[in-house]
Amino acid sequence: MARRLAGSGRQPAKRRAFVHRVQSASQLGGNREVNNRGHHREVPAADRTYARALRRAQRHLLDIGSEARDARMMAGTSQAQVARSARMSASMVSRFEAGRLPNLSLVDAVVLADVVGLDLSIKAFPGRQPTRDAGHARRLSGLLQHAEHPLICRTEVQLPRRPDGIPEQRAWDATISDATGVTGVELEQRLYDVQAQTRRVHLKWRDSGVDDFLLVVAATASNRRALREFESYFEELPRLGTSRVLVDLRAGRRPPTGLILF
Repeated sequence: MARRLAGSGRQPAKRRAFVHRVQSASQLGGNREVNNRGHHREVPAADRTYARALRRAQRHLLDIGSEARDARMMAGTSQAQVARSARMSASMVSRFEAGRLPNLSLVDAVVLADVVGLDLSIKAFPGRQPTRDAGHARRLSGLLQHAEHPLICRTEVQLPRRPDGIPEQRAWDATISDATGVTGVELEQRLYDVQAQTRRVHLKWRDSGVDDFLLVVAATASNRRALREFESYFEELPRLGTSRVLVDLRAGRRPPTGLILF
């Protein structure tokens, strides 16, 4: 059964809106933007995250399209031939190769790559800190507000640049530092896949270079049960008394390595 060619006709409103978001994402770069009165204002973290993701998507589209174009030219195949084999329009193939197809589906990308002899592989890797909900922010703030001088608290602290020079995407939820060193803080609202979660935080601890690591687990019944059932996964993190850690923070003492319920 024939289907409508994706490259024909006027773009639907939703698609035009998405294209506009990709094209305007660079306007949200950095932490500040100018409002219509010419004043600078802070860009919310969610907007910065969204803009960064759109810029990454655009880079991926450009890279995939460029590789597909090179493969097609090396094979001596025309865009029209690729379009017929992929059952798409020639204009869609042209926009794909130019990285100007922001609505490209994963299925279409795999098909277009396969037609020119490429095997498109998709895999997700641990990246930047995920967007957190309001509950996560309130709980973390509730812990950090106990810290007194000379402690210095920072949130969303990016890990050091990797040895290969690639910018590090991961970040600590917070760090607590003083003259003696730095404690990395990671807050888990829910223990749902203990093996994966502990592996992730231990890799972050290994790669970050901080002196100590404090894992804060939300004090819920389900999390308490998970800690009892999977105790061996947390054996490198001694259980610390929550009240003792709070007393140390109020006294200006940096927390040691361990795990607390908060």
